[in-house]
Amino acid sequence: MPTASPFTPVDWVVLVVYLLAMVAIGLHFQRKVTSARSFFVADEKVNQWLVGLSLLGTYLSAVTMLGLPFLAFGPDNWLWAIQPPFLIITALVITKYVLPAYREAGVLSVYEYLEQKIHVSSRYLAALTFVTLGVGRMGLGLYLPAKAFSIITGFDLLTVIIVMGVVVTLYTVLGGIEAVIWIDSIQVIVFTGAALLSLGLAIGVVGADLFPIALQNNKFDMWEGGMELAKLTSIWLILQTVFETIRIYGTQQDMTQRYVTAGSTAEANRSVWISIIGYIPLAFLFYFLGTVLFVYYTVHPDPNMPNNDTLYPYFVATRLPVGLVGLVMAGIFAAAMSTISSLMNSVTTVCITDFWQRLLGRTLPAARELLAVRGLALFWGVIHIILAWWFAQSGEDVVRLWNRLMGIAANGVLGLMALAFLRRRLRPAAPVIGFVAAYVCLWIMTRNEQHIHFLLRPVVCNLVCFIVGVLVDAVWPVNPDFPPAWEEQADEDQA
Repeated sequence: MPTASPFTPVDWVVLVVYLLAMVAIGLHFQRKVTSARSFFVADEKVNQWLVGLSLLGTYLSAVTMLGLPFLAFGPDNWLWAIQPPFLIITALVITKYVLPAYREAGVLSVYEYLEQKIHVSSRYLAALTFVTLGVGRMGLGLYLPAKAFSIITGFDLLTVIIVMGVVVTLYTVLGGIEAVIWIDSIQVIVFTGAALLSLGLAIGVVGADLFPIALQNNKFDMWEGGMELAKLTSIWLILQTVFETIRIYGTQQDMTQRYVTAGSTAEANRSVWISIIGYIPLAFLFYFLGTVLFVYYTVHPDPNMPNNDTLYPYFVATRLPVGLVGLVMAGIFAAAMSTISSLMNSVTTVCITDFWQRLLGRTLPAARELLAVRGLALFWGVIHIILAWWFAQSGEDVVRLWNRLMGIAANGVLGLMALAFLRRRLRPAAPVIGFVAAYVCLWIMTRNEQHIHFLLRPVVCNLVCFIVGVLVDAVWPVNPDFPPAWEEQADEDQA
């Protein structure tokens, strides 16, 4: 690891200008935030390209920019690269069924839909799950680039975490969702440019050795056959991709809230396609970067090279020409900040709409409500800084930490939401029992992780939630207060 900072004055200027520009955008949009709703959804006429790029920036994260190159660098080669094309299935499901249903229901929080279709208990369960997941993702998303920057500059990690956390909190609290969407769009361009720059420089060094060495070491292998439960296979990767990405695009408030900001359902649908079509080549870009780094360090061995997710920032710190390190670090910061700011806004939205307003049954005057919203966003900004420091002290591999967090906090939510799309309204207890069954399933699979690969957890647990919910409802005594949805519609038509 580098002990002396490779940052030059030019690098510092690039990075500081970038951070100040983000804050300036937040200040610019501050005057347009006049109510809690404008903080959450702007004027609901945001350009579809901006919404699409914002969805892309939210879906991507520092985990993508740092984790994917390391996966391709390691023994799995391009095995994980089989995932991105299957997001096309996700786009079809979301734009055909999920997004239009949410828009028609007129919900601000996606979890309102659960109350409309099932019961308030399901709404509270899913909302609490998202808040837990969102806050954890904010902390992890801040920790990753802060660690990379600390490696490059030798700066104290806690100081880096605080400075980064303050910047992203400031522009999110000031500018609301419109500032977040604009900044997300800019950040997608920044971190894509940074990755292309790194890739071009690395290819320029390895030259003609790239493909012979990569092919000799099977670095482009994408398929692993078999269906052994404990083994990482392509079938499990595909299944996990479909289940997880439908959950992300269909049940996570940080994604679904963007659908409300678009001017129409058609524009919102197009923004989903922009996001997913944009992600596929970007994912391959980061996998290819990992392969190029493998060839680079095969040709130019380095005994100090880290064997973890800090590989890419280490390459940046030790191999990039003077003056370019700051630009690449701005790209790494951008990948993290786009996710953090989106989560900060959406977690605040859920806390206000699904808990504060739902439990109290009233709203504050506009000025006081906006003040409360900004205060809550500021609170989550402080919490995510504290969590980032805790992650830094955990000492665990970040990819395993990420998957553990996702597996626990997101468990069963897709199954719960799928129950809301049934034509018949379920008894209130049925989805709750299904949700609990999903966590029992998760506990069993975790206890037997040497026999069942972790990729199967979201697949199996969400199926368990859905199937148990349907079965419990089938044997539950009929409650006249919760008739089938088709009967409710018939009554409305007769009226």
